[in-house]
Amino acid sequence: MRSSKSLLAVTGSVALLLALAGCSTADPEPTATPDAPVPVETPTSTPTPEPRVFTLPDSCNAIFPQSRVDSWESEGIVLLGGPDGKYGNAYLNDKTPEERAGGISCIWGYEDSEVSSYTVSVAPLTQETRPDIVESFTEQGLNEATDASGTVFAVQGDTTLNPAVFNRLLGQGWVSVIATIGGPDSYTESVAIADEVTELVYTAG
Repeated sequence: MRSSKSLLAVTGSVALLLALAGCSTADPEPTATPDAPVPVETPTSTPTPEPRVFTLPDSCNAIFPQSRVDSWESEGIVLLGGPDGKYGNAYLNDKTPEERAGGISCIWGYEDSEVSSYTVSVAPLTQETRPDIVESFTEQGLNEATDASGTVFAVQGDTTLNPAVFNRLLGQGWVSVIATIGGPDSYTESVAIADEVTELVYTAG
């Protein structure tokens, strides 16, 4: 009888241990899913702007696009002074500052009156000549600014006495436009003329 009870006790103990073992077994931890790789943008290189080169024209016919010449001729405005002009370099008694710097000055005006309307000049610019040229602008009371092409010294002028004056100093060149009759409209036109000239004489190398 004792043997039967002992066997039952052992069997019950084994069953109890198995039940406890089953209860103590923890659920497996969930496996972490690795994060998706973050896309890396490949940096794009900024193109280096091409160096611009100044070229001094040798004639007044070479400093404007043909559209400007045609427009002026339709208004009766012709080339009076400067290379290729009606009176050549004899139109002015003295050389312009741009001519003294080794450049050219072109005087455009109405054919019937032969009075200048626009004086457009182009001259070379060096580190040696630049300080004196800038000083002359300061003495004239011109306003200094900067645009996409270079340093600007200008004044709007008025319709009664003072001309509109626009000077642009490039890397190696100087473009200037003087409208005999100043004022807002003439100044705006002078800037447009200077832009056209700059486009032709200051190009990518």
